[in-house]
Amino acid sequence: MFLSMGIPCSSSTNAKDVKTFIKNIKQKPGTDIWLIGGGNLAREFFKENLIDEFQLAIAPIILVKGISLYIEDDITVNFKLTKVQKLGQLAMLHYIKK
Repeated sequence: MFLSMGIPCSSSTNAKDVKTFIKNIKQKPGTDIWLIGGGNLAREFFKENLIDEFQLAIAPIILVKGISLYIEDDITVNFKLTKVQKLGQLAMLHYIKK
């Protein structure tokens, strides 16, 4: 589900909805969009080249099952690692689009 200022905007995640969502949200006050979600949601935004920067948290847990960020999509976007931060047992990696 997409959220804008805590208000549900859309409940599906296909390319048309992602593009429409971003177009609509950019017409509102503010400069940044904070997307919180898993691999399926992030993948739709990556596919449409709508991610300028992201943070990735790495936890010391090995999952046998789960939703991968990288599933059969031909997505190539270059990012630069700008910050690494240790938060307890998490490693936070901050990337910005080149």
